[in-house]
Parts: sequence; structure tokens; C-alpha cells
Amino acid sequence: MRSQFVTDTRGGVLLLFALGLPAFVGGAAVAVEYATLTQRRAQLQTAADTAALTAAKELRLANTTASRVQSVAKSTAEASAQMGRREGASTGIEASMLDGRSGVQVSINETVPSLIGQLLSAPSMQVGVVAVARVAGSSRLCMVGLNPKDPETISLNKQATLTANGCTVYSNSKAADGIKAADQSLLKADRVCSSGGVKADKGANLSSKPLTDCPQLADPLAHLVPPSSAGCDFNKKEVKAGAVVTLSPGVYCGGLHITEKAQVTLSPGVYIVDGEKLKVEKGASMVGENVGFYLRGASATFEFAFDSTISLSAPKAGAMAGILFFDDRTSKFDSHKIFSNDARKLLGTIYLPNGVLNIDANKPIADQSAYTIVVARRVELYSGPNLVLNTDYEGTDVPVPKGVGPTPADNAVALTR
Repeated sequence: MRSQFVTDTRGGVLLLFALGLPAFVGGAAVAVEYATLTQRRAQLQTAADTAALTAAKELRLANTTASRVQSVAKSTAEASAQMGRREGASTGIEASMLDGRSGVQVSINETVPSLIGQLLSAPSMQVGVVAVARVAGSSRLCMVGLNPKDPETISLNKQATLTANGCTVYSNSKAADGIKAADQSLLKADRVCSSGGVKADKGANLSSKPLTDCPQLADPLAHLVPPSSAGCDFNKKEVKAGAVVTLSPGVYCGGLHITEKAQVTLSPGVYIVDGEKLKVEKGASMVGENVGFYLRGASATFEFAFDSTISLSAPKAGAMAGILFFDDRTSKFDSHKIFSNDARKLLGTIYLPNGVLNIDANKPIADQSAYTIVVARRVELYSGPNLVLNTDYEGTDVPVPKGVGPTPADNAVALTR
């Protein structure tokens, strides 16, 4: 009987099942616990995201404070985190305003009771999430480099200076050197923000700590409608040999060339330069109040030579109100040049959505303007110019276009983490 009992295999399956049952049940419990914790982490991430976005919107208010931003973030996170919270869980919430009022960071850490962990001497588990929301715009947006990916979308070289006190310099480029300052250049701005990185080398200096990984801005002036016209009022217009003339608004087919010490006064209105350059050189001057230039076609660029004198202010009304230069959007990668050592009044907005603005002068540029705003695909400063972007918007009757200056188009917030 003893030998029969030893060799009898009946009931073996039941025995194996009995022995394996705890492991099977334990594995299932672990899977259920993992799924529950994963779901809870997703809930907390949603709570953190919502809180960061909600609090970041407070940064658009001029009178907001850090304590208010933190309070909004924490209360929003707490309200969202309550949903789905396991009984006995302990939740900690931290919120902070980022440098330069650029965004809000929210962290949520929760100690969650673990049912299976109690059997393994680990009665609880930690779940943590972080969310960062940044403001895409600024209360005073005075320079935007629109290029989304190329290096040096805004670049300063050879002791160049960009003075933008009281406003924001913004690069859309995701490149590591989307903003670059080199060769003892100086960038002075209330806020410097790059969607990619900022590189300063060879003695260059930035007056404020740059912000990186900023959300890319939509073109803040994309809503502008180009002026329309038919025919030509002037063909290959040239003023030279010391002539003193007054020009009228209209369509200048074949460009406008002012040279050889000619002195040109522009009557108020819109000047459409079609097909060729607006060029001032060889000691000539061009002055005008309440004038705007629309540059139509890939070859329609402006070029102000080093010995020219330029003094301009943008229109006060109409489709070009506040716009000093508007480059044709269908033009691709054209280059506009300010080399003049006497271009101290450029009051208005320079809008070159597909163009490069090259500034290479030895004297200040636009420093006698109440305000100057630049929105271009790229901006390049060389050889010691000081481009001054003033922000005295109340000091002139030339309006600031919607989307830039004190009322940006894209004051939206976006999650960056």
C-alpha cells in the first residue's frame, strides 16, 4: 500500500494548482495595481497640466503677483486631483512662477496606499508629475525672428548692440543658437526668449537672463492685408544730381533710386515699390512723415547706403497704419539693408515675413523714434551698430499694429513640459 501511495499520480494536477495559485493571484494583483497606478499618474498629469495652463494665463495681467499665480495653480491642481484619489492617499502640490514671468511650473507628488504592497512590507507607493506652461507672447513684443529652425535667426556680431529696454526680443528658431551674440556684442532687453537656445561667446553680453524652450509664436502680423493697386504711376523713378523734390504716393514700378546728394521729401501715403529696389545712396536723403512702403516682388527690397540720410514715420491711418515697411509675403529670403549712419528716425513697424534685415552701421539706428518694432524672418547686426527699439507708444500718434508692441497677437499659453 505504501508503494502504491508513493507512485500514485492521481490528484497531482490539483496539488500543482494549489501550489501555483498564490503566484497566479499575486501576479494578477500586481498587474491590477500597476494599471491603477498608471491611471492615477495620468489623472495627476492632467491636473498638473490644467493648473499650469490656468495659472500661466494670470501672467497676462499687469497687476498679477507671484503669490496669486501660485494660489491659482495650487487651487486648480487640488480641485482636479481630488477626482480619482484613493482613500488614504496624501497629495502634495507645489507651484512656482518662472524667471521673467515667462511661465508656471506645477509639481504634484502623491503617496498612494498599495494593496499588494502591504503584503510585501511596502504599504505605499509614490506617484509624481510635473507640468510647465509658458506664455507665448509678451506685454511688449518689439522684435521677432520668425525662422522656425535655422541657426542665428537673431544674430549680433562684431561689437553690435541691440537695445530693447522695456520689451521682448523673441526667436522662433528651435536651433541651439537661435539667438547668437558674438565678438563683444551686447543685447539689452527686458526679456530675451528663444524657442531653441541662446549662445553668447567671445565676450558677448546679455543684460538679462535669456529664456529658452519658449513656445513658437505664430506670425503676429499675419492678419495684415497688402495694399492693392493696378498699373504703374512711375517707371524706374530716379532722383539724382542734387535735385530737391517732393514725391507723391503711388506705384513705383522698377523701383525708386535716390542718389548723388538728391534730397527727397515724401508726401504722406503708401508707396508701392514694385519689381526693383528702393535705394538711397551717395549722400542722398529721404525724409517723410506718415509714409508706408509695400515692397512687391522678390527684387523689391530697400537699401540705405552708409552715407545716406533716412528719417521716416509710418502712416497714422489706413491699411498700413503703423507699418513702415511691409515686404511681399510671396518673396522668398530677400535681403534688406540699413547701412546708413544717419537713420535715427524709423518710427513704426518693419515687417519682413520672408526677408532678412541686415544692419551694418557705425551710429545708432532708430534711436530718435518713439517706437520701432521689427518682425522679420531673420535679423543680422554687424560691425558696431546700435539698433534701438524704443517703446514710447504713448509718445506718438502713429498707432502700434495689432499683434505687437503693448498688445501682442499671441498672448496664449502653451505646455512645454
